[in-house]
Amino acid sequence: MKNLILTTYHLVAIIILLLAVFPVCSQEVNTSEKPKIALVLSGGGAKGLAHIGVLKVLEEAGIRPDIITGTSMGSIVGSLYAVGYTSDELAQINENANWDLLLTDKERLRNVAMDEKQETEKYLFEIPIKEKRVNLPAGLINGQHLEAYFSELFWPLTSHEDFNQLPIPFHCMSVDMISGKTVEHSSGDLVRAIRSSMSIPTVFSPVRMDSMLLVDGGVARNFPVQEAINMGADIIIGVYVGFQNDVTAEDMTSITDILQRSIALGGILDAKEQFSKCEVLIIPDLHDYSAADFSKGLEIEQAGEDAAREKFNDLKVLAQKHNRSFEPVTKIRQPDKIKLSSIEIEGLQYLNKNFVLSKSGLEGGDSVSYKDIDEAVEFMYGTRHFAKLTYSLKKDEAPNSYILKFSIKETPRAMLKLAPRYNNDLGVGITTNFTLRNMIAPATRMLISFDIAENPGMEIKLNRFVGKKQRLSDYFFISSYSFKLPFYDGGKRSGNYKRDYFGGGYGLEYLFGLNHQLGGNAFYKYNRLTPRADLQSIFPEADFDYLKSHDWGYQLYYKINTTDDLYFPKKGIKLDIGFQHIFSANSDLNLNTTEPRDYLIGEVNDAYATLTIDHNWYKTFARKLTYNFEVGAGFSSEDAGANGIYMLGGSQFDPNKLQSIDLTGFNYAELYTYNYALAKSSLSWEIASGLYITTKVNVAATADSYEDLFDHLTTQPFGNHIWGYSCGLKYDSLLGPVQLLISGNNQDNESRFHLSVGYPF
Repeated sequence: MKNLILTTYHLVAIIILLLAVFPVCSQEVNTSEKPKIALVLSGGGAKGLAHIGVLKVLEEAGIRPDIITGTSMGSIVGSLYAVGYTSDELAQINENANWDLLLTDKERLRNVAMDEKQETEKYLFEIPIKEKRVNLPAGLINGQHLEAYFSELFWPLTSHEDFNQLPIPFHCMSVDMISGKTVEHSSGDLVRAIRSSMSIPTVFSPVRMDSMLLVDGGVARNFPVQEAINMGADIIIGVYVGFQNDVTAEDMTSITDILQRSIALGGILDAKEQFSKCEVLIIPDLHDYSAADFSKGLEIEQAGEDAAREKFNDLKVLAQKHNRSFEPVTKIRQPDKIKLSSIEIEGLQYLNKNFVLSKSGLEGGDSVSYKDIDEAVEFMYGTRHFAKLTYSLKKDEAPNSYILKFSIKETPRAMLKLAPRYNNDLGVGITTNFTLRNMIAPATRMLISFDIAENPGMEIKLNRFVGKKQRLSDYFFISSYSFKLPFYDGGKRSGNYKRDYFGGGYGLEYLFGLNHQLGGNAFYKYNRLTPRADLQSIFPEADFDYLKSHDWGYQLYYKINTTDDLYFPKKGIKLDIGFQHIFSANSDLNLNTTEPRDYLIGEVNDAYATLTIDHNWYKTFARKLTYNFEVGAGFSSEDAGANGIYMLGGSQFDPNKLQSIDLTGFNYAELYTYNYALAKSSLSWEIASGLYITTKVNVAATADSYEDLFDHLTTQPFGNHIWGYSCGLKYDSLLGPVQLLISGNNQDNESRFHLSVGYPF
């Protein structure tokens, strides 16, 4: 009995001890589970760059978030941090990103196919036509370069099944314009998710995803605190850089202010409700900055850092309270090359899959790097068959194997393009263009351009792309011009010829990459030269009714253009070589006298040839000073007649029509010659964004025959040449290139004034 009592006593004691110990152990287990800290980043356009400065301070305080949610710019910064970019790496991105390019759809000229270069920077307005109606775009910017940049930063992690499996779980917000509901992105295409989250209505085109049409999450949920809580967050650190609620009527002074606030009003009111859920709320002072101030990114980043430092003690206490110390996440390993198991294309309407694949140069089974895919996308986009072209990668079953998916938006089949201009040599004009793609037949492009001007013109060209890689095209062309050719005496305009031109033909062109082109065509051209009465009254040699000619021939040409801009190049080279042979020249001179005019028509019906060469080299020093060196020459065979004449003079942006050659110091077409050689040297200093001070000096030698020209250059290399010089301003304006120059030469010491505004025809 005694033993039983003793045993019972021991059992009770053990139970009591266990009951006493168990709660303690249980409590220790619970408290060892650290509460989850979420970082919530709002949208705000360029002001969202302040998030980078905040991240620097969080790292110093010892806090690495367990969860990140973001909207718009907050989704960009947040997603990059979530996949493993450090705050220092994000700061480098902010410093080095070319925001001027990223926030446009403008093609980089060196990435545009040669047959499209002249059309890329030529029009002030480009309006799609759909179903015989003008169709305005859904947004000003498609985001081509921005998404390509994101794809580079996230390579090859463009698609992920679950954003919660990222090194730091991440969600972002957008709004479906169809249903009006907010959309929380937690899986799928990461690049497309953040692109949706930042699609500011009317600024960026919406993103189609399944049946949804997605725009910026800032419209309704600019500060996704509740989403972070739903992901399991216990503590919220919020950074808000969006519109403030404390605005007055004086702050709403422009249509832009009204439009921006109207779009974001729902998100502003919602954000105010979310503020109270934050344990630490950081609101940088960004009143001096706008959502478009990407050029002030470093200042905005510093403002974010300053605001976070004001909360540094709170952040430090939070880290110490929960036993936190900063440990950078391990960035997802990015292979140099991946294998493409297959290629898919989404968005085809009128183009076929083979056409797109031929332009890409990629095939299933290829082993590719990011650069390979990026170059393929740039080449395809440079053909201008695509208004937008992006890609995503999805892991396949095989190791390091991915499915490449191109998402394309075809360029509208019909576009109306307009460009007004003024030139004090050529007068006022409006270029009107219709561009038709894949309408006449698949893989075709037709350009129909009219110059409604004092000197009218018309050009039509139809290209048809053939071959496996679509680098070869055949084309038909027609062109017509009617304009006044000035006649000068001692630098003063004395009278005018009227020149009427019509030509057409058929040719072939071949593209070597994007920047080299070889071509040739067979043509017919008609010219009629008529002196005006004011010229005939002054110069008896102009006393004829008309000179007309019917020429049949062919031409060959080779072109290189690696420059970065059509009108304000800063680097690259240009080379143009053109040869034409007229094998049938039928001229007719109607005289008012019996005196012959052989200097105008040569030997009637004689064949002749011309050769023209022009080479430009551009180099920029110290980022702002651009040097240009140019050499050129033109040669006409004997008996070329009036159609073999080169017209020298002027400072046109695009002068090379009908053998018109730019020569500063002289008026447009002031000098006439059969043969010439020239060299030019110019400096342009960019004193403000798009504004240049420019100076140019050129020297030329001319002769009636190329033998005389060679003799002159070899026997008198520093002899009595024609010198011209100019200085002035150039401006890359919204209306197109603007040029204001004062020039002169060593022939008459008269000053010339030149003003042009807008894109040339």
